[in-house]
Amino acid sequence: MAHATSLILDVILVVVALAVYFARPRIGGELAKGLRILLAGILVLGFAHLIETLMFVLFGLSPEVNEILHRVLIAAAFVFFIIGFITIRRAFES
Repeated sequence: MAHATSLILDVILVVVALAVYFARPRIGGELAKGLRILLAGILVLGFAHLIETLMFVLFGLSPEVNEILHRVLIAAAFVFFIIGFITIRRAFES
């Protein structure tokens, strides 16, 4: 039951992340590029949770390895955030 609930919630996270991407304002230039990078980070966050659940449920990955993989994906998402915000800041400064 807990795995099914986690899977449903993870799918909802990915769907919401995709909804955020498609709801983004249609702007141009560097600002749009930075926003796309930020939204890629949001998608990675959504998929990180889904991947964590699937790896545990489908492949029986050990909790320790699964948690490390999850944290690596979350760290990657934050790298997207940093790059996206730097790009947006440059757009405002130019």
